[in-house]
Amino acid sequence: MNYITDSKQINLSSNSANISNGSKNSNLLFQLPGLLKYDKNVLYNQISVVHAEIPISFYTMNSNNNKLFIDSTLYTLTNGNYNASTFKTMLLSLLPTNYNLLLNASTGAYTLSYTTNFTINNNSTCYKILGLARNTNYTSVSNSLTFPYPCNFLGVNRLKIKSNILLTNNIDTNSNGRNNILTTIPVNNAQYGLIVYQNLVGFKCIFPNVGLDYIDLQITDEDDVELDFNNIPTYVTIQIDSIREQLPDDTNLSTIMTDEVSNDYI
Repeated sequence: MNYITDSKQINLSSNSANISNGSKNSNLLFQLPGLLKYDKNVLYNQISVVHAEIPISFYTMNSNNNKLFIDSTLYTLTNGNYNASTFKTMLLSLLPTNYNLLLNASTGAYTLSYTTNFTINNNSTCYKILGLARNTNYTSVSNSLTFPYPCNFLGVNRLKIKSNILLTNNIDTNSNGRNNILTTIPVNNAQYGLIVYQNLVGFKCIFPNVGLDYIDLQITDEDDVELDFNNIPTYVTIQIDSIREQLPDDTNLSTIMTDEVSNDYI
């Protein structure tokens, strides 16, 4: 039995998408009527992300990790990109006078001090940046608290491109099993740069022989949190390969004559 592959590429731009999370540009819906139709001769389809151009316009400090609770008082940290020094300046500008923040150059750990003892509450969302464990209360001793881990300003390390309609059979330990990831992309460029991804290994996912009239995409970080591209557009090119059975040429004379006679009456 012979097979042939029909391929088509779909160039997707957030500029032409229906966006469900506003200027974040990371939850996208593309209406594409008739993109795929059921074909009895198609055995299956293959879906792949061929390449993508994604701006590193998301911030290290953002709405998902900018909450700091000290003694149950909320301090909303300013969104943006920071290093250990610029973060210190920003944080101390928000805290009451007499707070101080020192960085140990050998360990990379901060020490926060004040004129009285204080507690960093476990509902703070900036724990990873500060060098704290998640869902843990920390109380100072003798008015000082050295954080247990190095501060972390690496930001997002890996992107996930997902689709609810283009269901895959991939596995992700972050979700404890199978998921809807089309591909993952390392963040290997500097802040405010551009990630240029190419599917160099030719990775593809199986997709059944069904009709398809739209494509949805979600772009998240490694923790499955939707990214905020701050209104900068994203671009993804998807390829659909339809594997179909190649029907043999009908050389039977009687069949050909019957078809020709039938065609005369159409």
